[in-house]
Amino acid sequence: MDLKEVNELSILSERKHWWIRTRFLYIDKLFNFFAKNKKLVVAEYGCGTGQNLWYLKEQSTVTAQISKAIGIDPNLTGDFKTDWSDEKFKLSNNLDEFKKGEADVVLAMDVLEHVDNDEEALKHWVSTMNKDGHILITVPAFQSLWSYHDVFLEHKKRYTKKDLTEVARKAGLKPVYLKYAFGYLFPVVYIVRKLTKGSENSEANQDLKLPNPIINWLMVCIGKIEKVLGGNPLFGTSVIGIFKFDETR
Repeated sequence: MDLKEVNELSILSERKHWWIRTRFLYIDKLFNFFAKNKKLVVAEYGCGTGQNLWYLKEQSTVTAQISKAIGIDPNLTGDFKTDWSDEKFKLSNNLDEFKKGEADVVLAMDVLEHVDNDEEALKHWVSTMNKDGHILITVPAFQSLWSYHDVFLEHKKRYTKKDLTEVARKAGLKPVYLKYAFGYLFPVVYIVRKLTKGSENSEANQDLKLPNPIINWLMVCIGKIEKVLGGNPLFGTSVIGIFKFDETR
């Protein structure tokens, strides 16, 4: 979750939210690109409240493979505390936490859309990734879905698969997986956001409210089905991409 939303949803509620839990599925998919016995160093840029690292430490099947995992966010302050961090899994506001080529796994989940120069930011992040590493990038999809929520979160833009591929190409990367996610939501979100576009009162801080438990469970199940089916090639509310270095360049 973005640190701007930290007062809108408790840490425990955030972990239960269908949108957060669906994103965890794609973290698992990323680790499928590595041998099961390989020890891995994980760097997360724009970690927000650190829920992805919490998942890797507390619930993922790859916890034993991780030798070091640090979430980095320049907006983290000294008074932000977690109930799970230790010497192996921790958060930092130091952008230079990792040496060049140190990380096997890089996470950049819903952070690229926040920076003014996405190309330069991505180049910096992957400079800390080794030649056999992989990076998972998620970004909000389609400029046509732009709404007050994007303004509230200080997004600079939304992306298509083509947009993300081009930014990644300039950083020396090529996709090994590239799909849209939450495609089942696209028609509803499109209509709602067109009807309420620019309306602060209708959208501010609403996207991550925890819904009714039954609805939340149903949305988690639908997200799992979509992921198992391979994602949506045509449309969705997020772009999900896994990239590695392009050795031909």
